[in-house]
Amino acid sequence: MVPDSTGRRIGLFGGTFDPVHNGHLAVAEAAAAALALDLLIFMPAAIPPHKDSPSSLDHRLAMLRLAVADNPLYTVSDLEARRAGPSYTVVTLTELRRQFGREKDFFFIMGADAFAEISTWKEYDRLLDYASLVVAHRPAEAAMAELEEGVRRFFPQLAREGAEVWRHPSGNRLLFLHLPPVPVSSTEVRKLAAAGDSLAGMIPAAVIRYIHDHRLYRTAPSSGAPARQNR
Repeated sequence: MVPDSTGRRIGLFGGTFDPVHNGHLAVAEAAAAALALDLLIFMPAAIPPHKDSPSSLDHRLAMLRLAVADNPLYTVSDLEARRAGPSYTVVTLTELRRQFGREKDFFFIMGADAFAEISTWKEYDRLLDYASLVVAHRPAEAAMAELEEGVRRFFPQLAREGAEVWRHPSGNRLLFLHLPPVPVSSTEVRKLAAAGDSLAGMIPAAVIRYIHDHRLYRTAPSSGAPARQNR
């Protein structure tokens, strides 16, 4: 279930999280601080339409809950797990709006890599009807000129409101969030785990223990890009 919040500002962080790692947690921390969030909900995709996941949803949910257990600002939702079919962001946001109403401000957090492919998402042009979009990026990943070109191409209806902020007719915004470098990816973690190498410093200690206890990633994972946001 998705918990209610007495606060108004709610962050939504979707992804495969296979497994959750310190890079994900750095994004969450930066977004919570920059946006003054009252609650940040991690929402693992049950069936990511653009990515196969080698771990079951139950394992990914369990690892996320371990990773955020000590932070009262964070919670984990199984909303997409309980819905049949692929995990489409527009469907999730529609359902959350029905549950919370219009009195909450939603901020959907994604990476620059996901934003570059947003035109492949289901009904992506409707996302800003339901939530502000927060594009977290590191300077080495994408130049601002490229990101701004993506805004003009994907969301021509937006009006520029600040240096890196655009306003949607609904009142929601698209904004960019700068992050410090955190050189870790889920793909790398899975490869190291499959080889029996140390994961220290890459993922929380409780998640390392869970991976060892459940013998996750013992077969070589498929190659590919780091885990992306759910679509």
